[in-house]
Amino acid sequence: MAFDAKAQRILYEKYSSQMYGVCLRYAKNRYDADDIFQQGFYLVYKNINQLKNNDALSGWIKRIFVNSAIEFNRKINQMIVIDDSEMPLKESIVDVNQALSNLGVDELTKLIQQLPKESRKVFNLYMIDGLSHKEIAEKLNISESTSKSQLHYAKNILKQKIINRTVITKKANY
Repeated sequence: MAFDAKAQRILYEKYSSQMYGVCLRYAKNRYDADDIFQQGFYLVYKNINQLKNNDALSGWIKRIFVNSAIEFNRKINQMIVIDDSEMPLKESIVDVNQALSNLGVDELTKLIQQLPKESRKVFNLYMIDGLSHKEIAEKLNISESTSKSQLHYAKNILKQKIINRTVITKKANY
């Protein structure tokens, strides 16, 4: 089967920005995001003939990119069990909701990229992609309880990073 270069370009132009955002959420850095991005579009182009419902194109493409990101991360490392002693402290006088409202999308994406790999995957799948813990467990080959603990861990880390960012910003303004 020959590739239609014009159709590929149209597909790329329509979805590249959104899919790169997906890659950034799952990657530790831009280099990894670039690798996931390339693999994702390769798989889209390679498997486009498997799409049965053209109305489902957007979701189909996103699923390919999410699966590419998970596979990329799976190859790098195995799931790490989290010890409670690694959990960030919960005490803070900063209002997290207020701190979050002052955070831009790019800043939040950078904070998500700093999460440990497995926690980042679970966080993205649950919070952003809307999968259940059961679906995450099946997709990542982990237990539902591990999915829940990884999400809890990711949320705590993000909360602490947002609080720390706010405290540092407030100190810099004095």
